[in-house]
Amino acid sequence: MKGLIGPLVLLGLLVGLTAFLLWTPAVAPHIGDYIRLAEARTHLSSSVRGLEALAGRDDGVGWQARSDLGRWYLAQGAAREAAALFRSALALYATSDLRADLAVALEASGRPGDALGEWQQLLPRRDAVQAVLRIEPDPVRAASILTRGGAATDALATLAAVGGTQAALERARALAATGKLTEALVEFERFLSSSPGDAGVHLEYGRALERAGALDRALLAYRAAGAAGAYAAGLLLESLGREDDALAAYRQSAEPEAKWRAARLLESSGRTPEALVLYGELARGAHRVGDDAALRLYLLHTRRGEPTKAAEARRYLSPALAWLAGVPVPAPALTSDPPRASPPVVSLATDLVQAFPGADGRRWAEIELAIAAARGTAADRLAIGEWYVAQGDWRNAFRMGSLVLGSLPCRRAYHLAYPLAWWDTVLRWAGTYGVDPYLVLAVIREESGFLPTAVSSSDARGLMQLLPSTARWIAEEKLRIPYREADLFAPDYNIRLGTWYLRHLLDQFGGDLAWAVAAYNGGPGNLRRWTADGVASPADLPAALRSPETREYLTKVLNAWLTYRWLYGGE
Repeated sequence: MKGLIGPLVLLGLLVGLTAFLLWTPAVAPHIGDYIRLAEARTHLSSSVRGLEALAGRDDGVGWQARSDLGRWYLAQGAAREAAALFRSALALYATSDLRADLAVALEASGRPGDALGEWQQLLPRRDAVQAVLRIEPDPVRAASILTRGGAATDALATLAAVGGTQAALERARALAATGKLTEALVEFERFLSSSPGDAGVHLEYGRALERAGALDRALLAYRAAGAAGAYAAGLLLESLGREDDALAAYRQSAEPEAKWRAARLLESSGRTPEALVLYGELARGAHRVGDDAALRLYLLHTRRGEPTKAAEARRYLSPALAWLAGVPVPAPALTSDPPRASPPVVSLATDLVQAFPGADGRRWAEIELAIAAARGTAADRLAIGEWYVAQGDWRNAFRMGSLVLGSLPCRRAYHLAYPLAWWDTVLRWAGTYGVDPYLVLAVIREESGFLPTAVSSSDARGLMQLLPSTARWIAEEKLRIPYREADLFAPDYNIRLGTWYLRHLLDQFGGDLAWAVAAYNGGPGNLRRWTADGVASPADLPAALRSPETREYLTKVLNAWLTYRWLYGGE
C-alpha cells in the first residue's frame, strides 16, 4: 500500500492544480493570498516553505495550505507530519475526504487503531469498508464495526467461514439489518443457547421475531429481556388488544414513551387521576413527549372544570399544541437586532466567487465563511447568513439563522431560520393547488432543512422528501407529466409534486391542516387506522397518533407554520 501512496497522491495534486489554474486573475487585493497559494501549489517541491508559512494561518488559506502540504508530505513518505497537518486542517473545517486523508496518514505512520477510528466515521464508503477489513484482524470485531456503520452485507461476507457464539451474534445482527430474518433468528438462537442471560440480545431477538410475524415468540423474548424489553412488550401487547397486560408492561419501563403509553391507557379506561399523575411528570420533563403530555394535562383539567390546574398546564404548551387547543398563541419574544456590520470574510467570499468562477471559488468561500462563523459573534453569523440569502443558498442561510436563534432570538435571525426559500416557486404551486404557501415552507423546513439533494434512509428525496414511488404516481397518474427520478432534486419539480400531495391530503381529511400534516409523515392509511375510534376534537389528534415520530413531526411543522405566519404577516 505504501508504494502506491506517493504516485496516487501526486497524480491527485496534479489534477487539482490543473483545475485550479484555469482562471483569469481579475481579482480584488484582499484575495492576493489565494494567488500566492495557487503559485505555491503549482511548484510544490520548491515551495514547501511558502506553503508552511501559509499553513500557520487559521483561515481558508491556512486550511487549503495544510491540506495540500499534508498530501505532499504523505507522497514523500512523511506520514507522521502529514497526519498532524490533516488533523489541524480538520479542526478548521471538516470534510469526509480530508478525514480519509488523515486515516491513510495515520495508518501509514504505524497508528492503525487511530486510523480505524477515523475510517469508522466514514462508513459505509467503500474505501472505509476496505480499510476496516485491512486494519481489524479479528473478523468478528470487523463485522460488528461494519454492521453498525451500515455495511451489513460486507459484514456477512467477513463472517462467512467464522464459527463461535460471538460470530453467530454478529451474523444475526447483519442478517437482520439486511432483512434476512429467518436466517437471523437461527443465529440469535445459537447465541442465546450459550448466553441465555443477555437481556440486550433477547430484546434484539424479540424485534427480529416481531418483524418476522412470530408475535407469541417475540413476546416471550421481550419478557426475557426484563425491564429492557418492557416497552417493546407493551407496544406488542397493546397492538394485540391486551391492554391490561400492556399497561403492566409499560409500568416496568422507565422510558418516557412507555410512561406516555401507560397514561394513554389509563385515560382511555377511565382512570383519569392516575393518568394525570403520569402526564404531569412527563410535562415537566425535557423529553419529546413533554409537549403531548402537557396538552393532555391541559385538556383533562379543562374538561374536569379545574381552571387553576389547567392554567398551570397551559404554561408548558408549545405554540403548535396551544393552537390546536384553541389557546391564543402569543408572538415570540424578540430581542433587538444587533447593529448591521459586514465582517471582512463576507467581502472575501464575494470576491472569491467572482474571481474563481466554478466550484473552487464557491468552495473556498464556504470554507472561509464556515471558519469565521465558528469563531465569530452573532452579528457575524447573521451577516454570513444574509450573504447566503443573496446567493440563493437557503440551506446555509437556514443553518446560520438557526445557530443564532438559540442565543439571540432577533428578527434577523428568524428571517434566516425561516426563509422565504424558492418563494416564487412556492407561491406558484401553492396558488395552483390551493395550499397555504407558509405550510409548504414549513414542510420543506422540517423534511429537508432546505437541502434540495436530501435523501433519507427510506429513500425519500428532495426538498419535500418524496418517495420515488409516490412521486411517480403523482407525476404520471395525477398530473400527467413526465417522471424522471433525477428531477426530484430540482426545486421546482419537487415543490410542485409535494404541494399537490399536500392538497390531496387536505382533500382526504376534510381540509384539516393538522390531519394533512400528520398524514404527510405517517401515511394516510396509518392515520385512518390510528383514528378509527374517533377523535373528540382537533386538540385530541396528537394523542391518537401511535407513531412518536409523527407526533413530533406534527408539532414541529405546526410550530414552523405558525412562525412563518407571524413573521411574514399571514392571517
